[in-house]
Amino acid sequence: MTRPIDHPAAPLTQLQSDLRRLLAEQRTQATVERVGWLIAHPEAATPATAGELAEYRHLLYDADTDATTPAFPYPTQPLEAS
Repeated sequence: MTRPIDHPAAPLTQLQSDLRRLLAEQRTQATVERVGWLIAHPEAATPATAGELAEYRHLLYDADTDATTPAFPYPTQPLEAS
């Protein structure tokens, strides 16, 4: 038989808060370790695919009304089937 706990239990909200903080710290630490490893071993990084590069260009596109350069050239006329 186990001994009963002699001290009052921590409130559930405190335990949940502590757990969220601990998980966030662990995720941050794992990310820092992964980035450090990639910096030390750049040959292990996988290059982006053509689709990923297009997405990155799209995300970097200046979508303001004063933008004069599109993210990548769009054809003005539909391409004819060859």
